Amino acid sequence: MIRYLTVICMLVINSAFAGSFGICGYIPQSTADNPHPHWEIFEDCASWENAVLEISSKHLANLKFEEPGVAGFYAAEQHFYVKPGGEYLQVIPHDNGADPFQEGLTRSLLNGKIAYFDIDFELVLAPGYDWAWPFRDGRALVCNGCAPTPVGDGHTAMRGGLWGYIDVQGREVVPVNFSEAEVAGK
Repeated sequence: MIRYLTVICMLVINSAFAGSFGICGYIPQSTADNPHPHWEIFEDCASWENAVLEISSKHLANLKFEEPGVAGFYAAEQHFYVKPGGEYLQVIPHDNGADPFQEGLTRSLLNGKIAYFDIDFELVLAPGYDWAWPFRDGRALVCNGCAPTPVGDGHTAMRGGLWGYIDVQGREVVPVNFSEAEVAGK
C-alpha cells in the first residue's frame, strides 16, 4: 500500500487544567477488583477543542491498550484511537465505538471525505468518496452523492448517489456509477 502522508497527532497531557475537562469513555486497565473491565465513563478526563485532544495524565495511564497497541477512546462526542506514547487518531463511530480495524485499516474523515488509516495512524488511502465502508475481501463499497438518512431505531443509512467498489489501492473495481440497488449484486 502506498502511504501518502503521515498524520499523527500528539495528546496534550496536562493535569493542571483538569477542571476544564469533561467526560470521556474507555476501557480501563485490569485491577484485582476488576480483572475484566468493560467500557466506563469518567469525569474530568478529556477535552476536544480546536482539533486537539487533551487528556489528563491520570486517564492516559489508566487506558487498557489492546492488541495491536491502541485503545478506543471517547470524548466530546468524538471517537479516537490512542497509543501509549500519546498519539491519537480521530475515527468515525461504529456501533457506539471507534471504527474497528478491518484488513489492517480504519476509517476517518479527511476534508469531509472518508480516508483509510493503518495501525501506525498513517494515511494509506484517501479515495475522496462521500462515504466508504470497511474493506472486506480486498474491496470496499463506496458512494458519491449519498447522504445519511434516518432509518428508525436510532440508526442511519447512506442513501442515494452513485455506488461502486474500490480495491486497497483505491482503484474502482466496480465503477462508481450504479444506484444502491444495482450495486448490491456486484
